[in-house]
Amino acid sequence: MSLFKGIKQSKERQKAKAFYESAANLPAGTRETRKLRSVIGNRTAAFIDMTFIDGARRTEAYIEAMNAQGKESAEKPSAPCYREVRTVGGTVWVYLPQSYCDQYFILGSKYQQSIITPATVFEISDTLAHEISEALMLDHQITPLQFLNDASASADGKAEKPGETDSDGEAERSGETDPG
Repeated sequence: MSLFKGIKQSKERQKAKAFYESAANLPAGTRETRKLRSVIGNRTAAFIDMTFIDGARRTEAYIEAMNAQGKESAEKPSAPCYREVRTVGGTVWVYLPQSYCDQYFILGSKYQQSIITPATVFEISDTLAHEISEALMLDHQITPLQFLNDASASADGKAEKPGETDSDGEAERSGETDPG
């Protein structure tokens, strides 16, 4: 049974790579082309998010293994260029060239180790996403790592409003205002 699963995965991976590579060669201006480019853009953004998270998690595990077992026995993690991504229609294999996978993996790794700031992560990520979007000739640039941006924004929002309480909100909803 495992043999058949491996063959199926191999075929799915080949389809994923072919889909990625064909995106730049799609005829311009058709509705179907816009749809396919949107699909590949969304799948690629999800792939990038997963790679960044994987880089952070596997780096943490690697560091723990290095501390526990010694430097020789721990194997350094690397990024795969194929991943299964969940979509509305089910899971699909998605391909991204190894150079981009490695860069996002390293970005997650460095972020996990606090070597780089969130601002630097977004700057590098946006540059890479722009390159990928241009290579795929996407109508809209992909915007990966939005979960990180949303987390940063919510942390900043909480920090900016420390004095706000429920009683203040209740006064505003009831129509009471401060006459001063």
